[in-house]
Amino acid sequence: MPEAPTVATAPGNPFDALPVGVLAVGLDGTVHQANRCLADWLGRPSDALIGQHIDQLLTHGGRVLYHTHLLPMLRQHRQVQEVSLTLKAPEGEVWVLACASMPEEAGTPLARLVLSPMRERLRVEAELLRVQQAADSAPALLFEYRQTSDDAGRFPYTSAGLMDMYRLAPLQLYEQDAPFWACLHPDDLAPMLALRAESARDVTLWMGRYRMRPQPDAPWRWHELRAQPRCELDGSMAWHGTVPDITRLHEIESLEQARAVAEQANQAKSQFLARMSHELRTPLNGILGFAQLALRDPATPAQTEQHRRLSVIEASGRQLLALINEVLDISRIEAGRLSLSLAPCPVEPVVRRVLAAVEPMTRAAGLEVQMHRQVPAGVPGAAATGLIALADEVRLAQVLSNLLSNAIKYNRPRGRITLSLSSVDERVGLIVADTGRGMDAAQCAHLFEPFNRLGAERTATEGTGLGLIITRGLVEAMGGTMSLQSRPGEGTTVQVWLRSAGEGAAATVEGDGGADAGRTAPAECAPADDPAGEAPAPTRQVLYVEDNPVNVMLMTALLDPLPGLALQIAEDGASALARARLQAPDLLLLDMHLPDMDGHALLARLRELPGLQQTPAVAVSADAMPEDIAAAKQAGFVTYWTKPLEIDRVRTELRGLMGNLMGGSTGD
Repeated sequence: MPEAPTVATAPGNPFDALPVGVLAVGLDGTVHQANRCLADWLGRPSDALIGQHIDQLLTHGGRVLYHTHLLPMLRQHRQVQEVSLTLKAPEGEVWVLACASMPEEAGTPLARLVLSPMRERLRVEAELLRVQQAADSAPALLFEYRQTSDDAGRFPYTSAGLMDMYRLAPLQLYEQDAPFWACLHPDDLAPMLALRAESARDVTLWMGRYRMRPQPDAPWRWHELRAQPRCELDGSMAWHGTVPDITRLHEIESLEQARAVAEQANQAKSQFLARMSHELRTPLNGILGFAQLALRDPATPAQTEQHRRLSVIEASGRQLLALINEVLDISRIEAGRLSLSLAPCPVEPVVRRVLAAVEPMTRAAGLEVQMHRQVPAGVPGAAATGLIALADEVRLAQVLSNLLSNAIKYNRPRGRITLSLSSVDERVGLIVADTGRGMDAAQCAHLFEPFNRLGAERTATEGTGLGLIITRGLVEAMGGTMSLQSRPGEGTTVQVWLRSAGEGAAATVEGDGGADAGRTAPAECAPADDPAGEAPAPTRQVLYVEDNPVNVMLMTALLDPLPGLALQIAEDGASALARARLQAPDLLLLDMHLPDMDGHALLARLRELPGLQQTPAVAVSADAMPEDIAAAKQAGFVTYWTKPLEIDRVRTELRGLMGNLMGGSTGD
């Protein structure tokens, strides 16, 4: 056995100051040298390590690596780099990274080892492993992308998302990026490369969306690339970023964008229709207004040719007005902005009112009308109360009127109309059946197309092809259903089912409302009495602010037969204020669109004048939109007269507003 060398850990040993372990071992495994750092790791004095066998310092795994790898490599190559060994210490294993050499020298050959602690390296490796696991588990592709000065690109690092999303292995992209770009949609490749060039030039975020598919027969998916660039010392550019699959997000955004576009289109259409309604109602005000005045003029006796012509003018004007209202109704129904006030509504009174309204049409057509009423069995008071539906009463009347009008117009001579009322499963049914010519399946398929009258336009039957569309929209807006059955030569049956009104049932469906919203009911006022012998009523001043000469002429003619009224005209807001300062009017009639201000602003200015705080004001306008009417009433207008004016309604409400000071004569 060779003689043990002198201990090399005496004071002054230069290796004691190093933060690494230093060890010299003979070929037989005897420790010849050890520094203080190594001794501290093993928890023993340095002297105690000299002369021991190397196996006493190593764990089982360390011994295996030392004897089977490190020592043979030293004998062959005289040098070994970075071999992991584990030392055996009282507190447990100590991982070290060994670098060793065996220089050729005289005497006993020694293996000289430098042992670096691996605690920080192991921690970093564990952390990197966790990061790698997290990256591979992420539902996206994480990557590093590099581009050299010659524009060649490659992916030095990619997460497992590369295989999941692109069916590519990391090695396929390690040297070149072509396989990645081959997955992109041809239309998206050039924009993505242009965005890359822009990012490299400005050192800004590389971000873009593109379509891709991993295989030619796979569906296209939407991906989004986001990567932050960094300039490297060698002049290349490196990006680190992510690529998630955003197909679902893209679909949602596309739907939202389509919804926004549709909403914008609906809004534009509503604004256009509202404007067109205003523009069409303005000339209609003159046509219908003067036609009504002329027909009520004693100088135009009935049964004359002039009276007949005036009746045609009025009927044509009202037909055009009805078409305007129907188009507005369809627009609101399609936009989901129809305003309804749902409440318990007795059906039979509505039915009888509508039947009375269409009775002249049925009599002229020689039609027989039958009504069948079936009250719910076993419901207390049903016989007395009848059927009660949850509905908007005005719109329910419109539904019935449309159905009965169709049944009349498209019936055969001396035909029959059957209207049945029933209740089934908490639903109220209204069934209208006619004995007309009916329709075939092809015609029924186009029944709800606007303005498609299915050939009726070539007959004398009047209509627009909108009524049934509006009817179905109104029924569905009230929470009901409508169905139609028809057979050529046998007639047509339309069934409407509405929800039965439970106790206290009531609801309001918000929106813009329909055309009827502009047809406000007359004010609750009765003509004042004009007892004989009563003193003449004092003259009341009416200030009408209007810039349209035809409308001024009509209002003048409308008020002229009414005693006790003096009409003053102002063409704009400034003139109205000047007149009101000179003489306070008793009634204000304000057009809502004036050259210098609108009706709301003018009313606010007039209210500031002495004596006009309580003066009744009436809005007179061709704006028939429900929001316009509601805004006017909220601003303080007592009522709203929509152009074209209804002469009888205007005169009736004037009597109510002015009281018995006007007297009872109408001048008709």
